[in-house]
Order: sequence, then structure tokens, then C-alpha cells
Amino acid sequence: MKLPLFPLHTVLFPGAPISLHIFEERYRLMIGQCLEHQQPFGIVLLRSGSEVNPDDPFIRSLRRQIGIDDNILREAVVPFEVGTIARITESQRFDDGRYLLIARGQRRFRVQYIMQHEPYIVASVAQLSEDISNLSVDLLSELRRTYDRYWTTIERATGRTYERDNLPVDAVELSYWLAHRLHVDNQRKQRWLECDVATRIREITGMLQMEIAMLPRSGPNRYANLWPWSWN
Repeated sequence: MKLPLFPLHTVLFPGAPISLHIFEERYRLMIGQCLEHQQPFGIVLLRSGSEVNPDDPFIRSLRRQIGIDDNILREAVVPFEVGTIARITESQRFDDGRYLLIARGQRRFRVQYIMQHEPYIVASVAQLSEDISNLSVDLLSELRRTYDRYWTTIERATGRTYERDNLPVDAVELSYWLAHRLHVDNQRKQRWLECDVATRIREITGMLQMEIAMLPRSGPNRYANLWPWSWN
């Protein structure tokens, strides 16, 4: 499968939404072609390098205004090999050519080889299937119980009742749903994107259990922010 790539400092999971402001000329071109041909693009986490092209007119102007280190922006772009196919669901184009868009993650992929680097990266990718061979009913049940216990612990500590979203029934969807909402660093999110479903569920369960143990010793600010959740 031929896929244009958008390297970012973020991890997109299948089923998750992402909002993007497209201002660089090369990515305006990429998104314009995706919209014209109703084609998806791939989002990959940057292993090293910058999201932006320092020679883009918009970025040159920004560099002058806030003094961005030019050497940092010129580091070679090296993305991780596993990313997520993103399909545009909403878009708005401005008179100056910028786009605001919302896309949603679909299937995972692995980069096989790079077909072109300019004006943007295009790669040959292989879509990845979900490995559920090690998944058990007990593992899934433990995650659901831990999730309920996490919120019960918060409600008891705060004396408040929080409206909870209904958890997805499908195990794969559930694992990505929770992975998207947990506030963890990108390295961990990338690991969760790459690993099998059972490992993802096991690690998320462990993280929630750790939070449950810490909550009684946490201050009120922790409850106010409801860390580790992100409702993006």
C-alpha cells in the first residue's frame, strides 16, 4: 500500500480522533491531494528530528519572531516504523491555503520502505492485523473491574459522582480507547501501538492499579485534573 506520511510528536491509535492545523506548504499539498482523491494518510511518531521544515515561509517567519534554534529544526527526520492510517472526517481550508482538519485513526501499518522524501514522505506500508492469541476472558474482565474500581476510588475520595463513558465491548477497540485517553509519554504510547492486544491490556490494567494505590495519598489537585485521563 502506498501512503503519504505525516511525522508528528504524537501517537495516533486506531479509532481515535486527531485535530490538525496544516500550515506548511508540503503538507498543504499532501492534504489537498488526500481530499481530492478521498485518500488517507499515515501518522507516525518522530523518533528524532523536527515536525517542520525550517525553510517553509511560515516557519521562517515564526523563527524570526520567537528565535527558534535553526540547528534543531534541521535534524534529520527519523520516524518510527509503525504508525496508524488516518482518514479525514472534517476539513476547512482558509484563503491562505492552511487547513484545519479532524481525522480518525484506522488500521496500524508498518513502513516497508520509503518511496520518496520530497516534497513529503511517501512510503510503501503493510497493514498490520491484531494479535489476540494471548487474550483471555479473565484478562479482559480484570481490566473492566480495575477501570470501575479506579472511578469508584475517585468518587469516594471526592464525594462526587462522575459521568462515565460506556466502555467499548470489543477487546481491541477497548484497548485502544483506553490507551488514547491515558496521559503517558509518547514512548509508552508507541509501545502500546506496536504490541499485541493482551500486552496492551495487561499494561493498562497495571497502570490503573498503580493509580488506585496512589489516589488515597494524592492531594485535591490530582482529583481535580482526574489524571491520568485525557478526553481529547
